[in-house]
Formats: sequence, C-alpha cells, structure tokens
Amino acid sequence: MVLSSRTAVLALASLLAVTGGAIVAQEHPPAGQAPPRPHLETAAEHKRGARTAPTHAPQPELPPMVAWLHLEQGNRAAQQAIAARQALPKPADRPAGAGRYVCAVLVCADADLDLGPLLGLQRRDILVIAVPGPFADPAIQALLERTFAAERFPLLLVLGHTHCRTLAPNPAGGAPDAIEQRLERARAESKRRQWSLTRSLLLLQREQLLAASDPLRAAVASDQLRVLPAELDDRTGALTWHHQPIDALPLAPVK
Repeated sequence: MVLSSRTAVLALASLLAVTGGAIVAQEHPPAGQAPPRPHLETAAEHKRGARTAPTHAPQPELPPMVAWLHLEQGNRAAQQAIAARQALPKPADRPAGAGRYVCAVLVCADADLDLGPLLGLQRRDILVIAVPGPFADPAIQALLERTFAAERFPLLLVLGHTHCRTLAPNPAGGAPDAIEQRLERARAESKRRQWSLTRSLLLLQREQLLAASDPLRAAVASDQLRVLPAELDDRTGALTWHHQPIDALPLAPVK
C-alpha cells in the first residue's frame, strides 16, 4: 500500500514537470519565434470563421420615404418664404442615416434655380446632374449607377420646370435638331394621354432610365431607391409630383 502511494506521487511529479515545461515553452519561445495565440482567441476566431478580427464599418441607410418627407417639408418652407417675399430659410439638419447625398437630381439645364434651399437641403447634399430636357443617356445612367453603388442615395428626382425653353419649338427653325428628335415621343405621349409635355417627358425619362439599368431597377424593387418625376414652378418654388399613386406608399409594393 505504501509502495503504491509512493509510485503515484512520483508519477504526479513527473506529469507536473512535463506540463510545466510545456507552459514555460509557450510563454518563452525560442528567439525569433512568435508566441502562439491564446486558446480563447483561437476559439473565437474559429467560431466566427475568420482569421482576422472583424472591423466595424457601418453603412448609412436613409429610407426613401423619410428622405422624401424631408424634401417636401423643406419645399413647403421655401414656398412660404417666396410667397411672403422673404429670404429662403436655412435648410434643416440633414436626416439621420443619410450618406454623402440625400438625393440625386436629374434636372433640365435650362432651370436657373437654387435647388438646395428649394428642397430644404444644403447644396452639398444633392448630386445635381443638369442636362437638356432633362434627357437621360448612357453616360448619365452609368454615373447614377456608380454613385448609388458607392453612396446609396435614397431618392432620384427627374426634375423639370415651368416655362422651360428647352421644350419650346426651335426658334431657329429648319430641320429637327437633336432636342426636337428627343421630344417627338414625349409630344405624342402628351397628346395621347392629354398630359402636359413636361409631365410626359419626365415620366418617359424615368421609364427609360429604369428599363435600361438593372442596378437601379433592382434598388427600386427592394425600396432602397425611389425615382420620382417632379416639376418645379420657377416663380412660386412649388413642387408638383408626377409619380404614380403606388409610389407614394410608405413601403414600396411588390411589383
């Protein structure tokens, strides 16, 4: 019985010696060799399936409806100031969750308007693309796709304006120029639906832009983006929206 106890003590001492040596080897590795990572860190990495620690990179997200309401409130304040012959009010704080841009605006180049205060935003919060009409072309489509992928703006306004000289007949006359050719379909649609030429043009440009762009169309389908045609009155500053009724729902419908 005594011999058995002495043997057990010797075996335990040998085990402690071996274990202690292994611990010392881990804490003090040979020169030039990096110490191994603690067991808990390795287990955590194994659990999350990554060899590097996760980084916190929040992505801004502003719902389109919230951005739209912000624009409408800002525009109402601008209308009231214009009616009272006062200076346009200072824009309110940008809505929470906005990235670099609160909205993008495809606007007719003939519109001599200060869009920031009229939309209740700082100018730097708007991506302004000014072209005749406004007519969308492949380069504009590419710019919108690139910017949306990088910045996630929630609204795109296709913006016309009253008293637009671009939509008037060419005063020089002669053969139809590029603008006249682009207006032919809008004039036919205006006559067929009994709409104004501006409304017809804006709706056509929206349809053509979404039909040609898979990324923008997918963003609209998932309600990450709303593309809204609108007309701005040069004199009163009032916005008239030409969207379909379903586009004004709090959540975009499944199409």
